[in-house]
Amino acid sequence: MPALPNPRHECFARLYIQTGNAAASYLRAGYTPTTRSGLDAAACRLARKGKTQRRIMELRGQLAKRNAVTLDTLLDDLAADRALARELGQPAAAITATMNQARLVGLLVERKESGQPGDFAGIQSEEDILAMVRAELGKEASDMLQAALEREKP
Repeated sequence: MPALPNPRHECFARLYIQTGNAAASYLRAGYTPTTRSGLDAAACRLARKGKTQRRIMELRGQLAKRNAVTLDTLLDDLAADRALARELGQPAAAITATMNQARLVGLLVERKESGQPGDFAGIQSEEDILAMVRAELGKEASDMLQAALEREKP
């Protein structure tokens, strides 16, 4: 469906997609109602109008297609990039594409150390470890770790 012939109706439909608010879209499209209740009624009528409704649905469909990025599409793109990098003799780019694929599917997890180097080495007991976990991750994580440690004890 092409754009609506009435420019204000087209503007209303596009604004309605962005805001989801018929009254605000009606005002921003250039209409000037006389009363607040008149605004709501006119905006509702325009939103329910057959041509306007079809245009809103079409614009929503276009938006959904444009934003259709899924894990599968990203993996396919990275596979194509990797193949191109190999064809062009660029092993570093191929390796980068492979590493990004691994990150996306959860096979490669980046870990960061928090705190200063050696902070963890100064811990002497299980209680110190549990206190540190409680401070960093919360009581629930500390309780889970304590339960796991107790299961491991003979």
